[in-house]
Amino acid sequence: MAMTQAGFVLLSMPKTGSTALQSHFGRHAQVVVRNPPGMKHMTAGTFEEVFTPWFERFGFARDSYETVALVRHPVDRARSWWRYRARPQVQGRPNYTGDMTFDEFAERLVDGRITLGTAHNFVTGARGEVIVDRLYRHEHLEQAATWMAERLGVPVPDLRAVNASPPRTGELSPAVHRRLEEHLAADVAIYESAL
Repeated sequence: MAMTQAGFVLLSMPKTGSTALQSHFGRHAQVVVRNPPGMKHMTAGTFEEVFTPWFERFGFARDSYETVALVRHPVDRARSWWRYRARPQVQGRPNYTGDMTFDEFAERLVDGRITLGTAHNFVTGARGEVIVDRLYRHEHLEQAATWMAERLGVPVPDLRAVNASPPRTGELSPAVHRRLEEHLAADVAIYESAL
C-alpha cells in the first residue's frame, strides 16, 4: 500500500495485521495491491526491484519515502497460520491443520514437511541485510497506525481485527518451542530488532 505522497509504503507481511491497516488507510493510498495474495504480500526485495523504478518514473525518488512493515514473533506467527489453516473452508486440502495439534504443526514446520514464508526472507535483500526502513512489532499495531495517521494527517483509526484466524488454543511443549525458535532464529532476531 503506497502513500509515497506522505512519505511511506506499507509492505504487507502475512499474518501481521496489515489487512487491518489496508482497510483503514487504503482510501488515502496512491496504490493498493489486494490480490492476488502473492502480489499483496510481495517481499521487500520484490518491491525494490519492481515498484521503486516505477515510483521514480512518476517523481517519487526512493529517498523520498520509507518502507514500513510489521513483524510478528515467529512462534506466534506460526500459531496464527496453524489456526488459519484450520478453517472449515480448507478441510480436505493438503494444508488443512484442523486435525493436528500445534505441537505437530511446529514439528512439521521444523522438519520441512510444512513450509511458511519467513520474516527474514520478507524483509531482507539479496545479501541478507534488512532493507525495510521501519519495522514495527505486531503487538504494536496501534503505534504503527498512529505513525501512519500522523504522516497522512488523518485521525488515528480504531483498528478492528480483519482477516483474523479462528480462535483455537495451541500450546507447545517446551522442547518443541525451543526447536521452533532455533529453526526460526533469523526471524526471532528480526522481531527483536523491531520497534
